[in-house]
Amino acid sequence: MTMLKRWAIFLFLGLIVFILPNPIQGVNDTRKYLTTGPWYPASPEELRQVLDGLFSKATLKPVTGEIKGLVGPHAGYAYSGQCAANAYKQLENHGEIERVIIMGVSHRGAFYGAAVGDFKYDSTPLGLIPIDTEITSKLAKEKFFRKDNEIMQNEHSIEAHLPFLQYIMEKNKNKGYKIVPILFGYLEPKDVERVAQILKKFVNDGTLIIASSDFTHYGNAYGYAPFKTKIKENLTALDNGMFDLIKKMDMDGYWKYREKTGITMCGFIPVGVLMSILKDTQSANKVELVDYYKSGDSGNDYTFSVSYGAFVFYKTPVSQTGISMANKRSSASSWNSFPGIMPSPDGGVELAQPSSGLTAQEKKTLLFIARQTLEDNFEGKSITWEEIESRFPLTPTLLEKSGVFVTLRKHGELRGCIGNIIGVSPLWEGVRNNALNAAFEDTRFPQLKKNELSKIDIEISVMTPLKQIENYKSIRLGTDGVVIRMGYYQAVFLPQVATETGWNLDQFLGQLCLKAGLNSNSYKSREMEFHVFQALVFSEGEQGK
Repeated sequence: MTMLKRWAIFLFLGLIVFILPNPIQGVNDTRKYLTTGPWYPASPEELRQVLDGLFSKATLKPVTGEIKGLVGPHAGYAYSGQCAANAYKQLENHGEIERVIIMGVSHRGAFYGAAVGDFKYDSTPLGLIPIDTEITSKLAKEKFFRKDNEIMQNEHSIEAHLPFLQYIMEKNKNKGYKIVPILFGYLEPKDVERVAQILKKFVNDGTLIIASSDFTHYGNAYGYAPFKTKIKENLTALDNGMFDLIKKMDMDGYWKYREKTGITMCGFIPVGVLMSILKDTQSANKVELVDYYKSGDSGNDYTFSVSYGAFVFYKTPVSQTGISMANKRSSASSWNSFPGIMPSPDGGVELAQPSSGLTAQEKKTLLFIARQTLEDNFEGKSITWEEIESRFPLTPTLLEKSGVFVTLRKHGELRGCIGNIIGVSPLWEGVRNNALNAAFEDTRFPQLKKNELSKIDIEISVMTPLKQIENYKSIRLGTDGVVIRMGYYQAVFLPQVATETGWNLDQFLGQLCLKAGLNSNSYKSREMEFHVFQALVFSEGEQGK
């Protein structure tokens, strides 16, 4: 397998997350918004203009009851914004909402259970949103919950929803609400139910529950391509199979479907928690799919595609005779994260990273760290700096920050893959952390079992530094991955895209511009920035365990 082929497992086609925190002066207890640029404009005026456009195209469905829950996507607004607007459009003219429990998935901090912060406010360019700190403080003391401001600060899956929430709440003149932001790592089925029981204590008549999720991530770059023909039709069937189970609130079928299909639905846990809460509390007895489309629908290219779905959960009014009351309402008519990718929370492209070269000894050291980390974890231990130093010297290269992915394969098949594109920790530490992430936090797969470890081959991919180039004509098709940036528009193509598509340079860059939401000839603009990167890939199979 070539290095380019291996790249397909590590990265995805879409917008790379370069997170640019936006400080709110004078507010020390506020979670600062960070996903402008890749997701939405930093300017309040521009953001409001984007939202105006999305909501003007959204359709108000004939929902026959009070909405208690929503599911919506968290990709860049150029991709999933219309789907999210269709979800929040259903809240138009909704009654007073005093509390919004909003649940996302952690892409950048691997852990078991759920996390909350102790911030008093969340924020977007549209302003501050008060957090119900009384509830978050109580949750932090509950089993399965932790307080972790860093995880909360560096995650986008909740934040991507907040401008939509602010927009519709402002339209409804609902000013008194507070939010309860919760991020989820992995949970076993029995613990999803237990977490739902905990959250039920904070659900009242004025509570809205929101779960953030994208659906199927399809393509070699996502490590998920279960079919090669009739991709559009098969993707639709795959997504609809999951949608049917959500609409039935069939928790048993929900878990079995993921196990059977391996569907790459990043918000699987928060959606499951939402279903469990509403089903158990009898708060909702009806679920409607209000929007669905795939990123591949644009251009009819499903080589790399992400599915977006929007749901509303509501309680149908029932008369004394038990017959549904049809109190109908009038009808009017990336970038993405997934379990195998953990984008850097540092932002920018000038972070320190090691050179692309590693000695044979350094490769051996990193592979040892990855395997020893997993072995120790099953024994209830954690490999220490001293243990590593006693076996192998930690060279300056291994101590430098680097983007790195760890991939697990079982009998040649993908068994887990998580990493960082840009370095946020020393290389040896990134390998240690992502070995655990790949084994236990890649939600596309069940957690690694001890009896599987001997059958696992570990592969490590070390990212080369992102390098800005002045002339796009110097891009080496099939060798360079490319990041383009212009204003807050941004997108990436992997090195193998040109090889697999047969595009020439103009086609390659034209399609990349379209992926970023720009005109196809925007790459010729003087304002366009180009960055290239490669990867160094090695495995136990090549080095010898």
